[in-house]
Amino acid sequence: MAQEYFDFTNDLIFRWVMEREENCLAILRAILPELKITAVKRRENEHPVNYLAFDDERGVRFDAIIEDDQERFYDVEMQVANQLGLGKRVRYYQAQIDQETLKKGEDYDDLRESYVIFFCAFDPCGQDRRLYQFHYYEDDDRQLRLPTNSHVILINALGTKGQITPALAAVLDVMNRRRDNANPLAVRLVKEIDGYNRDKKRRRALMNLKMRLKDERRLGLSEGRDEMALGLTHALQAQGMPQKQIVEALALAQKISLAEAQHYYDQLTQAANGGEH
Repeated sequence: MAQEYFDFTNDLIFRWVMEREENCLAILRAILPELKITAVKRRENEHPVNYLAFDDERGVRFDAIIEDDQERFYDVEMQVANQLGLGKRVRYYQAQIDQETLKKGEDYDDLRESYVIFFCAFDPCGQDRRLYQFHYYEDDDRQLRLPTNSHVILINALGTKGQITPALAAVLDVMNRRRDNANPLAVRLVKEIDGYNRDKKRRRALMNLKMRLKDERRLGLSEGRDEMALGLTHALQAQGMPQKQIVEALALAQKISLAEAQHYYDQLTQAANGGEH
C-alpha cells in the first residue's frame, strides 16, 4: 500500500515551505510583482510552535507575519475547506497584523501597509477568476476608495480567468499536484515537498497532526449530534410526548437501537438537569 502523500495544501507542509525566506520572497513576488520586493523576514509570534511535536498543542496557528524591505506586512494563509465566514477570518487576520506590528507608543497613524493573502483550494467568489483583490470602496462611487493601506487577496487554485504571473501559475500547479511545470519555482517547491514526505520526523509530525484533526472532527460531530438530540428531546417533551415515544423518535433520528436510544435519553436528561439523578 502506497504511503499517503502530503501536498502543498497541508497546513504543516505549507508552513515548512513558507518558513524559508527564499520561498516567501519568491511567492510574494509571484503574487505582487508590482511591489518589486527585494527581501523579506519572518516576524515570529510570541508562542512559536514546535512543528515536530503536537502532543500538547491545541488550536494553535502555525503562521508568522512576513515583513518586506519596505516595512510592508503580509499574512499568507492556506485555505482548503470552503467554510462560512471567510470574510470574518480575513478581518481577524488583518486585526492580528495591526496588533502584532504596531510598536509600543505608536498610534494608528503609524500603521504600515499590510496584505492578507489566502491561497484557496476552491473558488471563494464563484467567478472562476484566479485572483481576487479587495479594498474599502464607497458604495455609490466605486472610484472613491478609503485609504486604509490594507489589502486582501484571495487566490483561486481552480480558476481559469484573469492574468497572473507565470510564477504564480506555477505555484497553483503545485497546489493542484501538477508536476510537469518547468518553472524553477515549481520545480523547487515540488522537490522540497517530496523531501518533507520522505523525512521520518516530519512525516511523523504530519501523521500526528492528521490524527489530531481527525479526532477533533469526530468530537465536533459528536457534540453536534448531542445538541441535535437534546433539541429534539426538549421539543418532544414540550409537546407532552411520553418518554417511550421520545426514545423511539431518538432511535429513528440517530439510527440506533432502542436500548441505545434509552441510554442516550437518560444521559441527555441527566445532563440537562445538571447531573442530578
